[in-house]
Amino acid sequence: MASYSVSPNSFKALRVFSLTTNSQPQSFNVDNSTDCRFAPVIGCKYLPQPVYRWNPSNTLIDKQSVIDSLRGVLDPEIGISIVDLNMVRDITITGDDVRVKIALTVAHCPLAKTLQSDVEKALKKSGSVHSVTVETTSMSKAELNDLRTMLQNRTTKTGAEPKASIGPGIERLGKREIRNIIAVVSGKGGVGKSFVTSMLACELRRQGYEVGVLDADLTGPSIAKVFGLSDRPSKTPSGAITPIQTMTGIRVMSINLVLDDPGTPVIWRGPIVNSVIRQLYWEVDWGPLHYLLVDLPPGTSDAPLTVFQSLPLDGVIVVSSPQNLASMIVTKAVNMAKKMNAEILGLVENMSYLECPECGEKINVYGPSQG
Repeated sequence: MASYSVSPNSFKALRVFSLTTNSQPQSFNVDNSTDCRFAPVIGCKYLPQPVYRWNPSNTLIDKQSVIDSLRGVLDPEIGISIVDLNMVRDITITGDDVRVKIALTVAHCPLAKTLQSDVEKALKKSGSVHSVTVETTSMSKAELNDLRTMLQNRTTKTGAEPKASIGPGIERLGKREIRNIIAVVSGKGGVGKSFVTSMLACELRRQGYEVGVLDADLTGPSIAKVFGLSDRPSKTPSGAITPIQTMTGIRVMSINLVLDDPGTPVIWRGPIVNSVIRQLYWEVDWGPLHYLLVDLPPGTSDAPLTVFQSLPLDGVIVVSSPQNLASMIVTKAVNMAKKMNAEILGLVENMSYLECPECGEKINVYGPSQG
């Protein structure tokens, strides 16, 4: 009968053992498939549990270390740690593989992929984790009510809106290297506001100015499509977002460039919309610009109010059309700009007339100009 001697080649990994018989040395892996006849040779009743990969940092991975790593991950909408928001629901650790379940505050959140990527990066940063699997679910109505109460209490105690690095909700942000910030507004949708913004940006660029366009219409973004852009923004080493540039050098930032599927609806509550607009302005590395044009959504709701309060606007351009209904609603946007002490630089009446290609006659398709 052959005699066996076993000695570990790697004491840390406890995986590969040297097996020597009377004939010739052999090797085997200590895993679930190893024949139990080697157990008496090793000197224990059962073989050691398999270690699939060697952890170079020799650090024990436990739930507390995972939670500590996730404390630095902020919810992309609210700007607070996902641990503090009770979004981390389940942690499963198998060797150096970690599976995490995250409860989203909004079902089918368009930024879910961003959050998953942030979780993966945070856990792998320690060097102890080999692979990360992030599952997502959504909070129940009762959980959302509890979260709302928690955020209200947090605001009461701190005296400020929950934030990441961009300050309280109504704090006026700085201009940095941007000389002029101009908002393009309208009271009614469909009057060509995004068209006017794009044409104005192209003309300013044609004149030699450095120009950027911020698409603040989160629920109906169209600037990226107008300029034919589909690339995803990247991040600088400092963590700032780099805007996408057009062929002529216009720097563009739109929520559609962040979404995995441009057709995904953005179903966000008012506070989330406010936070994202501020992030699209403040956390983007616009660089030195002569003009930053901000394409606002129609109406006088949260999004336009956030821009008026948060961004250091130098002026407002109002877009309308000849229809009586459009003119009446645009008046609301004008009055809002006046109440927010924003200077009105001018009014553009779009779709005023159609010029006949045959005789040159001007046809008032939507009625006479409102002046």
